[in-house]
Amino acid sequence: MPKFLCSLGLTAAALLGTVCSGCAQTGDYTEEIREYQAKLESLAAENEGLRAQLEELTAGQEPLEESLQETQIISEESTAEEESGAGLDGQDAQPEETADDSSQAGEEDALAHSYQILVLGDSIWGNYRDNTGVTVKVDQYLGQLGYSAKIYNAAIGGTRATIDPEDSPYTFGPASENSLLKMISILDGKTDVGLLEGKPAYEDMQRALENKEEINVVIVAYGMNDFLSQVPINSSDMPWTGFGTALSLGVDSIKRIFPQAKVLIVAPSYASYFSVPVSNMGEKALYNYASVACDVARGEQTLCVDAYNNLGIDMYNSDQYLEDGVHLNEAGRDLYARAVVGALLYAQPGQISGNAMEID
Repeated sequence: MPKFLCSLGLTAAALLGTVCSGCAQTGDYTEEIREYQAKLESLAAENEGLRAQLEELTAGQEPLEESLQETQIISEESTAEEESGAGLDGQDAQPEETADDSSQAGEEDALAHSYQILVLGDSIWGNYRDNTGVTVKVDQYLGQLGYSAKIYNAAIGGTRATIDPEDSPYTFGPASENSLLKMISILDGKTDVGLLEGKPAYEDMQRALENKEEINVVIVAYGMNDFLSQVPINSSDMPWTGFGTALSLGVDSIKRIFPQAKVLIVAPSYASYFSVPVSNMGEKALYNYASVACDVARGEQTLCVDAYNNLGIDMYNSDQYLEDGVHLNEAGRDLYARAVVGALLYAQPGQISGNAMEID
């Protein structure tokens, strides 16, 4: 519209210029001038009519410049919202972290740095319950590394993974009284925990039963007494009487009872004196029991510490770490505890953990 009005004005100006030019060149063009004047009046009237139509069309609308400014402001605000992650309709907005979200994240982080550990094993854990024991050292080392721990030490000295061939999975004679199978039967609710009363493991086993849902690690540490009893390495006919087969059945049961927990198998540690001859023992040498324990860990996809080969104890330095040729002294228990902590923090299921880790 504005361009059309402008063209009308230019046309009128041109006509007027033509008239003026003609006046300068001739003396009497009255009729012609009148004709041009009539045209000018007609164009002026038409121009006013068009102006009135334009005003009607633009009535109630903002001036073009102000409208463009507002459009630019809206566009800038929209861009700022998009950059902050919130769309105009709120659908693309990132949820703000609420107090509940922060609290939940804190709880999850605390759980990831907390260990609730049940120990099933022999005298390496069971005979030393003071500040020099493996249990206390594991707790201390985890604490130094920023982890909290609660350890239920249900280990009992003299315990075997196997039961006596004269016993069954439902009865526990003197040779099977402290077996892994009996401990599993208690955890399964098939045997009364009161049968442990009077043993150091009794109260810890009671507390473990009360907190079964919170336990996230079960440590299984057998082999030395199975070796000393010279039980079969494996037994297909009576699986609970063979070391490897009993250990495997035990791990399967533990996984069923504690589906939320990791299992850590600790193979028997090195020993330099035995009540039975070590020469010409064939497959029943101690290192074979340790090897079978590691094989079960691989097959069952559990964590594993090869305490026989990886603690650094051997025939040349055993007197520095063994108090009687079989049991670990405090220095030996320290090596053992650091190996356990290293496996808990860094080992992968089905793989054998490395040497005892250095902890300041």
